[in-house]
Amino acid sequence: MLKVDFHVHTYFSDGKKSPKDMVNFARKKGIYIAITDHDTSQGIKEVSNLGVIPGQEVTTEYGHIVILCQFPPSPPKGIEQLVDYSKENNCIVFPSHPFDILRAGIGDHVFNYKFDAIEIYNSKANRIANKKAKEASEKLSLPGLSNSDSHVPEALGSAYNKLPIEELNVEEILEYIRKGKVEPIEVGLSGKAKFSIGVWYIQRKLRK
Repeated sequence: MLKVDFHVHTYFSDGKKSPKDMVNFARKKGIYIAITDHDTSQGIKEVSNLGVIPGQEVTTEYGHIVILCQFPPSPPKGIEQLVDYSKENNCIVFPSHPFDILRAGIGDHVFNYKFDAIEIYNSKANRIANKKAKEASEKLSLPGLSNSDSHVPEALGSAYNKLPIEELNVEEILEYIRKGKVEPIEVGLSGKAKFSIGVWYIQRKLRK
């Protein structure tokens, strides 16, 4: 079984560490990751030889959407255009933390577009938001994904997905998501991870 986290950030957007650092931290926990920095694919180039899934967390007109591709994507920001781009390029799109109103979730717009999956567990979202996301995935009959949304390495391992394959193959992984052959695993943030997230939040605010 392969363990994969489809939502991870690096210092190319608002994460603390480099793509290589995040990959290495994840591997120590037996997890592969998708690099999904906000509105950029720049960091993926640094780890293209380390076995990662290329992606972005796109800031659309209604909130955040993650796209995963077999290549570093350059997606449009409108949701309708983003969904079209995904289908044209054999990618995957899913709303991240859709009902987390404090972190740019798209809310009920989740019902208005043809997504491939829904993030039903985000380790940083509150319980009510995650519950609503799970209910939406069931109502829409879409696969549910569990992701850490890590901005610091300590958060890696707080959520991931199991796929019934042994080696990283991006094309195969994306197809497994489409077919719902993925098991979301909810772990939760450790005390150490919560502390690191809080410290990083303060550090970012002081830098601005």
